[in-house]
Amino acid sequence: MEMDKFTVHDAMTSHVVTADPKTTVADAAVLMTRYKIGCIIVKSNTEPEGLITESDVIAKVVSKDIKASEITIGEIMTKNLIVIDPGSELNQAARLMAKNDIRRLPVVNKGVLVGILTSTDVVMVSPELTEILVESAKMTNPVEYGDAEKSVPGVCEVCGNYIEYLDEIDGKFVCEECKEELEGE
Repeated sequence: MEMDKFTVHDAMTSHVVTADPKTTVADAAVLMTRYKIGCIIVKSNTEPEGLITESDVIAKVVSKDIKASEITIGEIMTKNLIVIDPGSELNQAARLMAKNDIRRLPVVNKGVLVGILTSTDVVMVSPELTEILVESAKMTNPVEYGDAEKSVPGVCEVCGNYIEYLDEIDGKFVCEECKEELEGE
């Protein structure tokens, strides 16, 4: 199958963990921990109303010393979500993520949440699209991903593993382990 023939449906995760806006941040953190996920879609009906991430919990609750059991996810969620249709081409989704500097896209079909697409999903199904996501990360905030100025998330061009922190060595994006091997040669 050609790269541009993959659809969002091919890569998305169908099982999406959701929570009501009245859920406390503490309870949402328990869900994230239990399911080993980095975000929860916030919805009270069929369509997503917002999204809460681990970063939201840290930036909007922990860093402000707010008690997580006393604030709801509806109060801190990201609103006005950018969503995508499951029939959209995967390269369109990657460009949408890059353009808007986001790593997660709720997948909505006729007003109903049917899945979630993450940058990791895109890379796993179509590693060729890594370049779009990496270029976006480098342009928007290169130091967000680590101490090195060129550290970005993506697929290591040596071992093929998806890593949150890649460094550019001799024009290749590589993980820390492969970087050490390359520098040791």
